[in-house]
Amino acid sequence: MAPLLWHSVGTISILLQEIISVYHSLHSPIPTLTDRVSNRVSDALVLFQCVAANPSTKMPFIEAKLPLYLYPLLNNTKKERPHQFIRLASLSVIGALAKVDDPNVINFLLESEVFPCCIRSMEVGDVLSKTVATYIVYKILINEEGLRYCCTVAERFFALVRVLGSMVLKLAEEGQLAKIPFIRLLKHIILCYHRLSESPRSCDGLRCCLPVILSDAAFIDIIRLGDPSAVHTCNSYFTMSATEPLEYKR
Repeated sequence: MAPLLWHSVGTISILLQEIISVYHSLHSPIPTLTDRVSNRVSDALVLFQCVAANPSTKMPFIEAKLPLYLYPLLNNTKKERPHQFIRLASLSVIGALAKVDDPNVINFLLESEVFPCCIRSMEVGDVLSKTVATYIVYKILINEEGLRYCCTVAERFFALVRVLGSMVLKLAEEGQLAKIPFIRLLKHIILCYHRLSESPRSCDGLRCCLPVILSDAAFIDIIRLGDPSAVHTCNSYFTMSATEPLEYKR
C-alpha cells in the first residue's frame, strides 16, 4: 500500500493539506478542533505512518522533509481529547521511522530537532503519547550519535532526566503502576535511564536526579509482575550508575 500511496499522483499532497489544515486550531484560544476533524487528520497521519514504515518509501519520505510538518502538532500543548488523538498519530509516524535502527533516520531526526518535540509530548501527552514519545527517545539514545547528542549539552540532558523523573513520580502518585499501559511506559523510562547510564559523561547527573522510588522494593515487585524483563534492566541500571562515575573520575 505504501508504494501506491507514494507514487500515486497528488495523494501525498492531499494528505499533507489535510494535516496542515488544523494548524490554526493549535493556538486558538477558543476550542475549535472537533472530534470529527481530529479523526480525519488522524486518518491522514495513519497513511503517513504506512509510508514511513515501508522500507521502499521511508527514505523518500524523509528526503521530502515531510516529518517536519508534524512537528507543530507535537509542539502543541493542549490536552483535550481531539488534540491527544492527533498527537498520538503524529508520534506514531515518527515512531515508525525510528523503529528500524538506521543511522540515516536517526541523523535526520536529530538534525530536524525532533528531540524537543518528544520532550513536550512526554510532558503534556496522555499515557499512550508519553509511551510512544519515550520509545522514540530510547531509539535515539541507543544510537551512539543520539546518546552523544543528549549527553553533551547539559540543558538537553537535564530536560530529559527531569521529564523522565516527573513521569515516574506521577505514575507513583496516581497509583497507576500496576496497570498494563503504565507498565509499558515505565519500561521505556527505565530503558532510557539504563542507556543514559552507559555514558560516563551523564552518570554523575543521573545519580543526583534519580527518583528514589525506582530503588524501592515494593516498586520493583510491581515491575516484576508487569514485565519481569524490566527488572533486570532496572538492576543493571543501578549497577552501572553506581560504578561508572568512579571509573570516569580516575
